[in-house]
Amino acid sequence: MKYAVSANEMKIYDRNTSEHFGVSSEVLMERAALFVCDRIDLWRSKRNPGRRYRVLILAGTGNNGGDGICAARILKQRGYEVTLCTAGDPTKYTDLCLKQLKIAENYGITPKPAGSFFSLAADRDYDVYVDALLGVGLSRPLSGDYLKAAAYINECKNKMGSDVRVISVDIPTGLSSDTGQVLGEAVLADETVTFNFKKIGHILYPGCEYSGEVTVCDVGITEESFLQKPPAAVYYDGEVKDLLPVRKRDANKGTNGKVLVVAGSKDISGACILSASAALKAGAGMVRVFTAIENAEAVRALLPEAILDVYEDYEPVRDKLKKAMEWSTQAVVGPGIGCEGKGAELMYVMLSDYDKSMILDADALNLIAGDEKLYRLTSNYATNGKKLILTPHMGEFARLYKAGVKACKEHLLEYPVELSKKMHATILCKDARSIVADSNEKKIYINVSGNDGMATAGSGDVLSGIVGAFLSMGMGGFDTAAAAAYVHGRAGDAAAAKFGRYSLVATDIVAALSEVLD
Repeated sequence: MKYAVSANEMKIYDRNTSEHFGVSSEVLMERAALFVCDRIDLWRSKRNPGRRYRVLILAGTGNNGGDGICAARILKQRGYEVTLCTAGDPTKYTDLCLKQLKIAENYGITPKPAGSFFSLAADRDYDVYVDALLGVGLSRPLSGDYLKAAAYINECKNKMGSDVRVISVDIPTGLSSDTGQVLGEAVLADETVTFNFKKIGHILYPGCEYSGEVTVCDVGITEESFLQKPPAAVYYDGEVKDLLPVRKRDANKGTNGKVLVVAGSKDISGACILSASAALKAGAGMVRVFTAIENAEAVRALLPEAILDVYEDYEPVRDKLKKAMEWSTQAVVGPGIGCEGKGAELMYVMLSDYDKSMILDADALNLIAGDEKLYRLTSNYATNGKKLILTPHMGEFARLYKAGVKACKEHLLEYPVELSKKMHATILCKDARSIVADSNEKKIYINVSGNDGMATAGSGDVLSGIVGAFLSMGMGGFDTAAAAAYVHGRAGDAAAAKFGRYSLVATDIVAALSEVLD
């Protein structure tokens, strides 16, 4: 796992590096500027390295501006034609920024005031625009010269396109480092050069789109600077094989997990098939589908590997379901069971009588949200070593949390943590960036795999089956949900590469699991 750092956490780690370990802030700034310049050199080397390139650096009054001013001096020494413009209240320069200004002037670089941004509007003959206006601490909408400067960069990029390169230092100006939200206007960067750790705003939408290619450079703020207080958020972007336990070579179908899938209804057959097939493709040794009799023919035809139990609409389900519960090692409950008819009965039996770990998805979550007794049973379920994992999409999450979708999106990192504690469970909140929170963990996971093609019917059913299979691997609820979210997204990416995002369907994701997991 890698860390995704908030603005406040980064300021603390920066200070710890200087004050606790004695690494001077000047050294950190010089290294940051050098990395920015190296990235510009790399871009130039792929074009016409013999030509003299023109660079416009827009710098603010804080340490982010100091990075940019330092970069202006280095780029000039490397042969670039550099123009430096400064924005902000000149009485609010930080000491480091002032020091860099004086050094730049000693090397013959005379900064132009903010008004120059706009008088230069007709002169767009720059090759590189460096955004060093504001750093990670922005918490309110851009205004004044900062707003005009961000708009100016975007205007120039819009007119010149790929002929120019926009590079933001640490984070694009106008983005919230903690939420990825655009605060009024934000620089749309081709590349963001950030330092030691990605910021949360680089990962969440729409910040990831504004940040462009994010290059993480080591300036010397390392994990030692946490001083035993690591960041709250983590993400993963590595190989799947490094995320999962090694599969035992002497395993058998019993030791690889027996997943009970309680899904489907007399009107819905696809949900149980998608969830069960995903569980099998994700490594479950055996899968048993418990569904309405109307789905029997479809399950037998499309999923011959599964054991099948069916119920009729008129009969009680407890006795049949009890046999399936005793057979299983974990259960997936909810996809397509319906919020009327047998759905509530199935939920009451599972929550009252099941004594193993369980994943609740789709209609199970809607039933819980609308029934206080089911809600209480769910919140008291995870006892005696049982794991409970809830996998709501944003609408289902809002109903469980009892808030609007807009508010839940605005508190994407906080609300899942609160709900996990309330439900004593692991919450996998599905969105463009899915979030995993667990009542027993201090960290949250932000999933970075996947694509918009996965916003298709049945994709969530596939995820529930993957979670069900992974519960046999001996990981905790948090690690299970995080691994499942990542593998689900990677399978979606593989399927999109083969079929395209517009044409992607849930069965494509199931099929791609074999490519991702082997």
